[in-house]
Amino acid sequence: MGIIRQLKCTSCGREWQLRLGHGMRHGILGRVMEVFPEDIQRSIAAEVDAGQLPLFRFDYRAAVCGRCRNVAAVPVLELIEKKKAFVGECPDCRGSAELLEEDLPVICPGCKNGQLEMQDIGHWD
Repeated sequence: MGIIRQLKCTSCGREWQLRLGHGMRHGILGRVMEVFPEDIQRSIAAEVDAGQLPLFRFDYRAAVCGRCRNVAAVPVLELIEKKKAFVGECPDCRGSAELLEEDLPVICPGCKNGQLEMQDIGHWD
């Protein structure tokens, strides 16, 4: 079950609500691959040995887009045994996303003045 996290800037008041974590349908690699664009799907398939079911970890994680500067939830797939990670793109502009670290303060990408306060406000599946 995933969480819904609200992020709010202490300076400009801009807010984001992100669905983070994973749902029940994300326990199967084929379904996880569907959330990525085709080029990343091909890269994942090339890493997975034919007939093998790899150990993997999947979550939607908070990220800031380098292009549009939006905060968004992006898919992240880690192939554990291969020590390889695939990060999805910004859902708004398809730009490259930089993952936010959970335990580090985050400056608002909009005003670049305030910090983002984070609060869990619900669950999703």
